[in-house]
Parts: sequence; C-alpha cells; structure tokens
Amino acid sequence: MGLPARGVWARWRGTTAAWLVPLLAIALLVVGIGVAWWRVQPAPPPVVAYSAFLTQLDRGTVDSLDIVPGEEIHGTWKGPALGMAAGTRFTVRYPTTEVTPLLTRAERTGTPVTLTPSSAPRDALWRNIALAILAIAVIGGIGYRQLGGGPAGDVDALGVAGRSRSTFGDVAGYEGTVAELRELVEFVQRPQAFAAVGARTPRGVLMFGPPGTGKTLMARAIAGEAGVPFYAISGGEVTGFLVGLGAARVKSLFRRARRRGGVIFIDELDALGGRRGRNRSHNEDDRTLNQLLVEMDGFSPREHVLVIGATNRAEDLDPALTRPGRFDRAVAVALPTALEREAILRLHVALRGVPLSNDVDLARLARLMPQSSGADLANLINEAAIAAVREQATTVTWRHIELARDRILLGKERTGFRATEQEWRTVAVHEAGHAVAGLLFHAEDGLHKVTIQPRGQAMGVAHFSPAEQAMHSRRYLEGQICKGLGGRAAEEIVFGPDAITSGAKGDLQQTTRVAREMVYKLGMGAATGLVAFDERAPSGSVSGELHAGMDRDVRELVEALYARVRLALSEHRAGLEALAAALRERETLDGSEALAILRAHGVPVTTPVP
Repeated sequence: MGLPARGVWARWRGTTAAWLVPLLAIALLVVGIGVAWWRVQPAPPPVVAYSAFLTQLDRGTVDSLDIVPGEEIHGTWKGPALGMAAGTRFTVRYPTTEVTPLLTRAERTGTPVTLTPSSAPRDALWRNIALAILAIAVIGGIGYRQLGGGPAGDVDALGVAGRSRSTFGDVAGYEGTVAELRELVEFVQRPQAFAAVGARTPRGVLMFGPPGTGKTLMARAIAGEAGVPFYAISGGEVTGFLVGLGAARVKSLFRRARRRGGVIFIDELDALGGRRGRNRSHNEDDRTLNQLLVEMDGFSPREHVLVIGATNRAEDLDPALTRPGRFDRAVAVALPTALEREAILRLHVALRGVPLSNDVDLARLARLMPQSSGADLANLINEAAIAAVREQATTVTWRHIELARDRILLGKERTGFRATEQEWRTVAVHEAGHAVAGLLFHAEDGLHKVTIQPRGQAMGVAHFSPAEQAMHSRRYLEGQICKGLGGRAAEEIVFGPDAITSGAKGDLQQTTRVAREMVYKLGMGAATGLVAFDERAPSGSVSGELHAGMDRDVRELVEALYARVRLALSEHRAGLEALAAALRERETLDGSEALAILRAHGVPVTTPVP
C-alpha cells in the first residue's frame, strides 16, 4: 500500500532536489539576465594618457569635458586627435580631487566643463545594501530549513512515515529478545484487548546494548509485523542551535504520529534524553527533553503509538525518562552467543546469496569471532566475498574467510614492509612465547593460528579462540595474564635480559589492566583482600594507603605470574625455539601444526584446535 499524494509530496519536499531545483532555476535566470545586460552595453571609450590629454587641451582640440573628481575625466574631441575622429569620446584617469588647475587651463581655451559628483559613496551604499540583503537571505534560509522549511529542519525529513518491510524473519538469533518483542506487536495492533481487562500497554520501550547488535532492525521488524507506519529519527537530529527548535520538532513528530498511529523509533536516545543539567552553558537540550517527557505523557493507548528508544549508554539517560509511564520496558540486546552468531552468519549468507565452498564451516567461524556484533559478522561476510572477487573465484572459500577475519581484526596486510633479520627472529620468538604460554596456562582457549605476517600495527600475533563464559575464575584471569607475558618472557630467555624489545608494550598494558581489575574491583588482592574500588566514587573516598596497597598487590601479582611463565618456558625452551624456527620459515602456522611441533618436543599440550 503506497503513501497518499500528500505523503509523497511531503517525502519529495524533504529531499535535496526539493530545494536544489528552485535554486538552480534562479541561478540560471540570474545568469541569463546578466548575459543579456552585458551584450547590450556599449563599448567603453578609449583611455588617453593624462599628459597627452593636457597637450590636446592646450591646443583647443577638446570639445567638452565632464570631470569626476578623484576618478576620471570624460571628454569629446572637437577635431581629429591622437588617431581618433572628431566627436569621439575618450576617458582620462584622474585620481585626485584637486580640479582648480584643470579648470584654469580649460577656461583659457574656452572648453566647456561639467563637474559630476563622485559615484564612490553611491556605489558603496548599493554594495552595503546588497551585502545586507544577501546576509538576510542566508540567515533566513537557514532558519527556514531549521524551523521546518527544508531537509535539515523538516520533521517530515527527520521521521518520514513509511511502511517497514522488515519482519522478525530478518532477525537471526536472539530468540528470547524476539519473543519479548512479539508482545509489543500485540500492544500496537490490539490495545483494546488489553484495556478490556484493565491492563495498560507500555508507551515506550528502551532497547540498550552495544553498537551493531541490530536494535534498529528489531524496531523496524516490530513496525513491519504490526503493519503500522514507522517514524525513524536520531537524537542528534532533533536538537538545533535555535531556541525552541528541538521542542518544536518533537511536538510536530508526535502530532503526526497521533494522527496515523505507528512506531516512533529514536536512535541515539542518550543525545536527546541525557541527564538534565549536563550542559551548563545552555539549557536547550533540557527544553527538548522536557517536551519529549510531556509528549510521552500526553498520548493514550487508543492512539496506537509506541515509542522505541535505542542507546548504547543507558546509564546516561535522565531518570525521568525511564520511569514507569514513559519508557515502561527495557530490553537488553547483548552481543550474540556462538549459536546466535552462527545463525546471523547463515542469514547474511542467504540474504546476500554468497556461494560458499564446502570447506567453510560457519559454526567454527562463529566460535572464532567472540564478542562480535551482527554488524561485525555482516562486514566479515562482505569482506570475504570481496576477497573472492579480487581473486576471480566463483565461491568463497575458508581462505577468503581467514583473509577477511585477519583484515578486520588486525588491519590490512603491510606490503613492502622491511625488517632486519634480528627483528624477524625476535618477532618469531615473541609470538611463539605467547602460543606456548597460552597453551600451558590458558587451556580453555584453543590456539587457532600463529603468524609473523605484518598487519596493521602488529608484526605478528597468536590467535586464540576465547571460550564463551559469563563468569571468569581467578585461574582463568591469571591465565590471561600469563598468556600476555609469554612474549616478553620468551625474549628474555632466548636473547637475555639486555636484549628485550619494545614489542611487549601492548601486552604489558593489557596484563596490567586485567591485574588491576582483579585487585581493584574483584577483591583478589593478597594484602587488600575483599576491598573493591569504585572509579565513579568521589575523590577522597579511598585512603592513600589503600591505593598504595592495591598498586603493590597489582605489581606483586604480575611479577609472580611472570616468574611462573619464565620457569615454564625455560623448561620447554626446545619446543619454544622449534616453534619460532618454523614461524621464520613459513610465517603462518595453523593451530594443529603448532601443536604438532610442540608435542614433538615434549611440551604437554592437549588443547584441541578450535
């Protein structure tokens, strides 16, 4: 079912062509008038040197003069002079305002003289008037668009009412979330059924979670399943620099939604509904938020309007916005699990029509992409398809998947990069140390591959597949630290303490962060015990002695684990150097190949390849 004629006109009026076409027409008209005026103008009279003019004036060959002090002299020849015929007009540059000597010489020869006032003040006046008109037109045009007359300010452009074609069939995974959202469709379609038993349907639903998890898609699916208009705006689009602009836009949007019903989707709700008083320089954001609160209080379930807000920072929202009666429900849209990631991958492959080779295992790929959103997975499939086209392949193979995964996680391959032989040996030992330490102390995560191929800012990396766990034990967290310290420990064992490099900079930052989390927030410090530190607490709420004790616990924890890693790598140095030598020879080793090398040299590793 299409939009009515008025809706089509409103949609077109909100596009760039709606204001660009009249502007081009006016510009062409102005250019045409200017060309026509230029063509009818007479040719300018020739310019004569001032000295030559004085000579001819003294000879009496000048018929008449028109002096404009400070600008120029216009004259007519009485007879032929300077190669020009009698009656020809000429011009002389006369930049001075002193005319008495010239009048005296003209009086001696009987040449009639006319004095004309300078046109500079008049030209300056017209120039100032033109600039003022231009400034008023520009300011008026901006204000017109901001207040509703153009694509930047028209509410029709911000939230065009259209029929969403998305359904819950377009949402893969998230079975629990989709089941909760299906109830919202009933609220929009049949509010009377709930009112008959005294139930009040929610006016607003808050969807919060990391970016790229499909909150916008789910909101569109609700409108598509309910068959109602869908109004999509962004919180950043509502506010403006004019006083009252944001409130006017919110009021206009809700007025239109009440007439037709439907779903209002506000993305980036924190930009519109942040805590009041956060901008001390002005309170325009507070006015806009107040208007939103009033509008959400002002419609009834009979108007078939549902407001859905999406944000990545729910903690920044004003408490008045999330109280019952406004955003009644909160739906968490978290990062997908391994099974949900597999379903999302299959959906994108099917929707895009990507031909996969038989060696592509989407279940394994889902396990290798932990903490990835739906947008990340869609980008992965797209990059793999691009890699296949680049190689003129007819199907996407697992190698294309690997190329796309490495590009997304590590960046583009650094072609033309040059390093010394010692640097390559150091990188190989460093990454081998990560791999061995990870397998010895972090058995929960399977080794995917080890590479010393430079990508992005990294010269090499040991890829692991973190297990899907909601809670992490102390042993697991200590294993994370041991894995991160394996590179530095391997360098020290093989090359000595004086030859360690800056390659462990990022590793040390990561291990310190985990250790601080354990001590400061999880109560795992040896000396400080079960004391937890809240970074949002006011300054001075924790004593300096406690801070010093926590920092001492962090250092002692990292140093103790580093000593444990050094001891383990020293015991299995043969396997460490064998793995480093294989990396220097082949650059990249799969997890199974690395495990085979380590087992052959007596390293007790049993972790299966992910």
